[in-house]
Amino acid sequence: MTVVAEAAAMRALEDLDDGELGAQLLRGVPTNELRSDEELLRHAARATAFGTELAGSTAGSTPSGSTASGSTAGSTPAIVEHDGGLDAALLAQYDSRHHRIDLFTDTIAFCERLVDELGWRHLFPVGSVRAAAVEHERAHHLVTADRSRGLRAALDHQVFRLGRFRRLAYIAGTDEVAAHAFAARSLGLTRSPLLLTRAATAAIRTRNDARSASNPKEN
Repeated sequence: MTVVAEAAAMRALEDLDDGELGAQLLRGVPTNELRSDEELLRHAARATAFGTELAGSTAGSTPSGSTASGSTAGSTPAIVEHDGGLDAALLAQYDSRHHRIDLFTDTIAFCERLVDELGWRHLFPVGSVRAAAVEHERAHHLVTADRSRGLRAALDHQVFRLGRFRRLAYIAGTDEVAAHAFAARSLGLTRSPLLLTRAATAAIRTRNDARSASNPKEN
């Protein structure tokens, strides 16, 4: 695919609504291959609703650079910035062991430039890439800490029932959909950051493939 064609394909992602993008994300996660499009759209919608509601319930808790006092579930993870994320295709990640959010500044800068190149600044204002990354990982922190049952309940995917007892299953990838929705709601974005993530994933892969081709490793 040429650079022009790839850019056009990335811009075309804007024509997909967030529900379809969420379903496509789930489709690419192992264990979801045999699920129908209808089922994946339903799970994506429920995960989105969960993430949006979670953001509303935690509104007012502002992320900071230091960990707040109190329980891990109620405190804000520390934010630590690093370089070197592009080669590993990493934007941010939540480290539950150390209760921190790792941000990769080179990838953030790359994504900000990509927003301008795609003409998406009206969707993602300056600074929103970093802010969305923080909120996305904060959502993972909240779900990991004490709300994983809430996500399963929101999905309402029953795998077993005996009388009044019901066993609900987790659907792989729905935490990602929920985290994107959390970030969108927290920042007041009109589109889920999942849109930018899809485009950035393709752009970073192209960038890294080109670098590998121009600098082949010696055997």
